[in-house]
Amino acid sequence: MKKTLTINQLQKGISLPITILFSFICSGLLFSYILNVYEKDWHLQYKIAETKAMYNAESGIALSAYSKLYKKDYIPASTDTIKNIDIKGMGSYSIGLFEGIDTATYKPMRGANSTGYSTVKHALTNKEITIERKKILNLGHKGSLSDFLYLTDSELAGGHPWSFDSTPSYDSRREVNWGGNDNLNGGWNGDPICDVGFKTNGTFIMSSYGSPQFDITVTVVENDGEVNDPDMNGQNPNWVFQGEPALDTTAATCLPPPGYETMKRVIENSNDHITLDATQKLKWQSNFNFRDTLIMTDIEFFVEGENHGFRVKQWWYLMPPYLKDLFNGFESPYISSAAAIGNSNAECDPITQTAPSFDIRGCENYIEHLEDFHSRTVDLTDGSDAFVNPDYFGIVSGTYGFHHYDVPEIYANGGWKSQTDNAGEGNINDLIDAAPPFGMNFPDHLLVEYIPSGGYKTYNYSGPTAIYVKGGPVRVHGRYKGRYTVVTDEYTPYRRHAWGINVQGSVPIDTLWNNIWITDDLLNNDTNSAESMLFAQPDEDGNDGSENALGLVSGANVFIANTEKNGARDCNSNNNSNDNYCDINIHAHIIAFNESFATHYSQNTYSSSGQIYSNPPYGDGQGIQKYGASGSDDTRGTIHLWGGVVQKFRGYVVRNSPGPYNLPNGNIGYSGKDYNFDCNLKYSLPPLYPENTTCDESADELPWSVTGYY
Repeated sequence: MKKTLTINQLQKGISLPITILFSFICSGLLFSYILNVYEKDWHLQYKIAETKAMYNAESGIALSAYSKLYKKDYIPASTDTIKNIDIKGMGSYSIGLFEGIDTATYKPMRGANSTGYSTVKHALTNKEITIERKKILNLGHKGSLSDFLYLTDSELAGGHPWSFDSTPSYDSRREVNWGGNDNLNGGWNGDPICDVGFKTNGTFIMSSYGSPQFDITVTVVENDGEVNDPDMNGQNPNWVFQGEPALDTTAATCLPPPGYETMKRVIENSNDHITLDATQKLKWQSNFNFRDTLIMTDIEFFVEGENHGFRVKQWWYLMPPYLKDLFNGFESPYISSAAAIGNSNAECDPITQTAPSFDIRGCENYIEHLEDFHSRTVDLTDGSDAFVNPDYFGIVSGTYGFHHYDVPEIYANGGWKSQTDNAGEGNINDLIDAAPPFGMNFPDHLLVEYIPSGGYKTYNYSGPTAIYVKGGPVRVHGRYKGRYTVVTDEYTPYRRHAWGINVQGSVPIDTLWNNIWITDDLLNNDTNSAESMLFAQPDEDGNDGSENALGLVSGANVFIANTEKNGARDCNSNNNSNDNYCDINIHAHIIAFNESFATHYSQNTYSSSGQIYSNPPYGDGQGIQKYGASGSDDTRGTIHLWGGVVQKFRGYVVRNSPGPYNLPNGNIGYSGKDYNFDCNLKYSLPPLYPENTTCDESADELPWSVTGYY
């Protein structure tokens, strides 16, 4: 009985602890279950917030990036950052738009960095957490104009005076025909191993006297079902076009494409590429403290053992007519007499020199140099510029007019002398390179910042480099190793230097066309022949070729300059078997966006007594003054080109009879053309090269391609 009682009492004694224990266990299980429910809900809410943040980032791309980046007139700026744009019920986003350089392809690009935000609260701590997710959009172009051996916007003539039949308008330009000597890719000794672009936005016209044979596909433009079929002039198309396919059709290529302006902007904003400012002396002031002064740039590529890169020189010059140097400097002369422009009083119209209203527009020197360099003269009835007879339509003005890579000292005694000839010998090969410009006694125009380093600045190659010559022309030559692009603007306006305070009316605004001048051979260092790149070509997989590339992108023209090294004066008369004085070898891709790739013959070294083609406005006569007359011929040899040519109009490289120069015999320019596509351009592009794209003038957006979205 006692034992039973004790057991019952014991059982009653432990029931409460057991109950409490089980209560804790149950509470723990319940709390764990609740925590698990809350944790799952937290993870769910977190995942939802992550998804919202990602959607918000994508919304930023769609709402604030896509709608702007494709716009034709939009230019991204560093200030294009939009922060905390609210999306109701979703969160917000911030976005930054940019323009720059693709570090993998060295092509211009634009894009957006978008960050999406969303918040979530922890159920237990009530702490709010912000979640961020990012999306990046990159836009670029997959095609490049370097894919073309030949591309024109029109097959009409360009690049020089008398590219026209009458008024200087698009429709009055002369037709340039394809003849039997115009076969291309002959240096391949067979078909090129890569696809070669060959196209015009205009219409190919065959000569009735013979035609070339094209072994590559020739592309013509189709627009709304209308095809610019070649004009065969009686030639058999089955014989002329033999590619596979023989002819193809596509939309017109945009020239210039939007990337031309983009590349200049990104070069100027980059620390890895070079901008050479040629506008720093455009400082005209009405009180004569300064006159507008132009700058020429010279780029020489070099390979010297393990060192390679390029050297730069820049010097100032004045385009005639300009004021005489009265005070040891051209920037601030004071016009008080005829002597200020190199005339005696007897050489000026007496009506214009009545004190105190002396007017240079009646002086012979002013008029002569206005005619020689601008094909303009003075209308003495009112002092305004007028056309020179017989150039009634101003045909030698504009991108197709007189152009100069070197300008004379018009007040020098004796023969033709360059403004930059510091040796004073008047030799075209003895210009700014003749001697270091140390000391005030050297009549050298080198910019002062180049003097401490011996007359030039050296840029050693460290990677693909684009060089933007801002606001001026540039001369190029040399041997290169690496990848380069040289680019210029189209034109630079400047105020005419010879304009005194007593001259009536506002100072005239003249135009400098920012041409690229090839003054000597441009050679890829991987070639074993100046004339050919055949043995430096890649195989069909792109291996074993040259990694070097050079692109020349002019906003105006690309000229083969009238230099002795390029064959001037009939291959330097006695050296016509010497390649250093005959022919020109160019390993580069060339673009002339607003005119042509052409031979520099507007200086016209050909001379014959009584012939108008040796006088303005047909030729400016400077070639004759520099090199002398060359009898009945100025044939300069052959153009050996490995690369390609893109141009607005088809530039003349030779003029012969019959034609406006009406030569009795011989030629002016290059009678031979040896143009070959360099297949290395398919794999090693010149950096920041403009894109191959189509343009719709009526469209609001540009045809960018998405090159990255992650």
